Amino acid sequence: MNPRNRLFVLIAAGAAVVIAAAVVLTMTLNRPTEAPRPDPVAATVPVALKADGLPADFSIGVVMTFGQSGEPGTEDNRAAQGAVVAAQRFAQGGATVTLPTQNDQGTEDGARAAVATLAEQGVSGVVVASTGPQARAAAKAAEERDLPVILPYSEASEPTHTTWTTGPTAASVQAGLGTALAGKSRVLLVSDGGQVPASVTPADTLTLDGLSDVSGLAQEAAIRTGDQLRPPSKDAPADAEGTRIANPADAVVVSAATPQRLARLVQALQSRDVSVPLILPDGATTPAFASSLSELDGTASGQLVSIAPATGDAVALQQDAQGRGMSAFLAGIRLATGNPEIKNLTDDTPFSSDAWAADARSHDAVVALVRAAALAGSNDPAKVGASLRTMSFGPGEGLAGPALDFSQSQALTAEPTPVYASSQDLGLRPADENAPRLVWVPAPASP
Repeated sequence: MNPRNRLFVLIAAGAAVVIAAAVVLTMTLNRPTEAPRPDPVAATVPVALKADGLPADFSIGVVMTFGQSGEPGTEDNRAAQGAVVAAQRFAQGGATVTLPTQNDQGTEDGARAAVATLAEQGVSGVVVASTGPQARAAAKAAEERDLPVILPYSEASEPTHTTWTTGPTAASVQAGLGTALAGKSRVLLVSDGGQVPASVTPADTLTLDGLSDVSGLAQEAAIRTGDQLRPPSKDAPADAEGTRIANPADAVVVSAATPQRLARLVQALQSRDVSVPLILPDGATTPAFASSLSELDGTASGQLVSIAPATGDAVALQQDAQGRGMSAFLAGIRLATGNPEIKNLTDDTPFSSDAWAADARSHDAVVALVRAAALAGSNDPAKVGASLRTMSFGPGEGLAGPALDFSQSQALTAEPTPVYASSQDLGLRPADENAPRLVWVPAPASP
């Protein structure tokens, strides 16, 4: 066994020990309702992925909105580094996958130009890691060139035979939001430029436009949840006391135009001791929210609830096929972090800088396109797309997240459910004292 393979085995073995310990410590987070049943996937999922039949010079283009300062479309830039992990796992299995990356400049014209450049470079497919209008424009431009395109973080404007979404649909998120709010009769909506969720009928609404600042908005919210007293009016007697509102809100839905503004609202509500659940339907599971909340000294606790499919690190604690698939992905992150020569998608920073945020959704998009090209035995985009339309994948094919079925434009087969914030370090990613401590954990199964 050569030294590189011996190192790989030792690291994988160590990862298994760490994950086993994490399972024991956190079993209450994801307790099964019955004994685990056997499944057809092997007891371990290898970190190295093989792609027999993959053509030489195979490449997948990535479209991103460059920047880390809150520009629209940049919220998942660090999450998208999961694509690097997928490429490295295939490299360990002997297949070369390159990921040329283009900046869409945050505009629709920039998105179309980015796709045109990638097409000229001979990519066999495209992963659009942006959101908003530019993501939809990129998907449309790829469709016009018969390039298969996967959107892990956005929905296409119109489903087509060459475009797939692997994230949850807006309708499924609304359904999950209904589950999170089950039993709540007086919902307060607090908004800073965010959309009003269609499935929410708030009993009361506060918007930043109607108040002087975020602090004032949070103070008023605390009054309306019964966590603060209403101050006496200006003309009240000097000895008058504050009063507690009747019928206080029993949950707060927090909506904002960007994850950074969402984090600002959450921190402000926490600073006013708002104690009811804070439901965050959009943007909360992005790295941008996690880093912003940490910078503001906000708290990651079970009070924060979002809606997401099973794509987070806590899935690795499951004793099933997907748990093993997620464990292999996280082992791949640790291996890539240990090699300083492995860079991020834009090739300007070591991958290790974003290892805390690299996610399963971008990883699985790359795995799907590689599998389709290997089956087709071609890097012709039309043949890769035709192959992908016949395929479905799970942990046995190297996915870390839920199963994907590409016979339909909405490839995700799992429904998003409520997930709860935690600051617990699961010990599954490389230690990084600068990384925010926030993981999203599914609700424990009912006994």
